[in-house]
Amino acid sequence: MTDDTAAASAKRAVTFWIFAFVGAMFGTALLLRTTAIVPAPWGMAVLIAPMLLLIPLVRAAEAMQRQTGCDSAAAVRYNRRILFASFLYVAGLAAALILFKGQDVSKPVAALLSLLPTLPVFGIIWAMGRYIVEESDEYLRARTVSAALVATGLLLAVATFWGFLTTFEVVPNVPMWAAVPVWCFGLGIGQLVNKVRGA
Repeated sequence: MTDDTAAASAKRAVTFWIFAFVGAMFGTALLLRTTAIVPAPWGMAVLIAPMLLLIPLVRAAEAMQRQTGCDSAAAVRYNRRILFASFLYVAGLAAALILFKGQDVSKPVAALLSLLPTLPVFGIIWAMGRYIVEESDEYLRARTVSAALVATGLLLAVATFWGFLTTFEVVPNVPMWAAVPVWCFGLGIGQLVNKVRGA
């Protein structure tokens, strides 16, 4: 297999696992929301199953990085940290919802429960910052910073626009925790912009 063929095959594998993960997450969420197969709040725990697709996705991404010459030890550590923190986030959110729903929980206990999904988000943020510090390849570091700037700009624009929509009572308020998923979505867009620009 030539280098170009191997790189193309690695890219197809990453694309497949991205669609499999997104489809499984949204499909599972839709199934849980529209049926009573698993009653709330236990349904959140079911989302751990499609999260397992992140493992082959990360492996395929690392294989693609090796094939395209964009691999680094810092990137491998970053992938492992993000993967671990993501699983902790879903597990922490599921645990917090299960313990909170249907219980007569005091405010101090509710505040402690809110830490279960919050602490892994801090881990994700730490992993991103650590990657930028640890990455010795200036090109890879610049791509990551560029994607992060796109993500931050998108988050600021969406938050501002949505804020005005809520001020004028066009749409309902959105919980503050939605900032991290919007930022992560923006990070994906930033990486796509880098790829399109060839940067």
